[in-house]
Amino acid sequence: MLRLLDRLLFARPEGQFRELLGITAHYQPPDIAAYRHYLPDSLEMPNRPVIKLFLIDYLQVSPWPFTRYQEWSLLLRASHEGAEGWFPLTMPVTTWIAKQGGHHLGFPKYVAETIELVDHGDTVLGHAAAKDRLEVSMRFTTGVPPQMKHWERHLLSRDQIIDDDLVVLKPVGVGPDVHRVRFEEVMPSRWTVRRGSVELTGDAGGLIATGRPVPGAVHHFRGGMNLVVASSVKSILPMPGGSTSHSHLPHLPPMVRAA
Repeated sequence: MLRLLDRLLFARPEGQFRELLGITAHYQPPDIAAYRHYLPDSLEMPNRPVIKLFLIDYLQVSPWPFTRYQEWSLLLRASHEGAEGWFPLTMPVTTWIAKQGGHHLGFPKYVAETIELVDHGDTVLGHAAAKDRLEVSMRFTTGVPPQMKHWERHLLSRDQIIDDDLVVLKPVGVGPDVHRVRFEEVMPSRWTVRRGSVELTGDAGGLIATGRPVPGAVHHFRGGMNLVVASSVKSILPMPGGSTSHSHLPHLPPMVRAA
């Protein structure tokens, strides 16, 4: 059962999120040691370490004063109590309200100076900066990479930007409590997806795969969905193969630590 406060704040009958446009990319970590380093001690390495990077323009949200905002996030595939999900390592947004609401749910949000998404059709450009420093850029082009591994095709086939649990820590980014949050569609909804390749630029502690295109997509959502706290833990989208080492460190660098 959802907590009463969560239900009042986030479980809108018509959905908090009515329309969004976003770019996603999935790739193996460029540095597996860095991946282990940034995964908290309370979480375990997944079957297959994978990074999800997205940049979203939430075009229509409700209720006021929750208004249109932009966000980008770097998420690590992680396991907790035998079930996998996505751990958001960093999640900059463009409004104070989005930051505060995210903190209540356990998301490591802070306010960025600029997050932009521009749709040119066959090319979609995303860019984020904070304190005169580039945080990430994403350049989507149509045309799926000719050679992809099975797990890459599996993730690229998903219509939703996030269709399984987000694993978060409370207090934010520290714990010790581990919670699961998920998107739940509450109104008739439609996802329109363009699949192709994404070129990435950025750093984030060595976790962004620069210099080569990776499989990615542009997702356009219309309908109604809420963010809800999961009432139970379940195994979702297991990733085939990979290492199960549990060596990791909990410290986050300044650029990805929640403010």
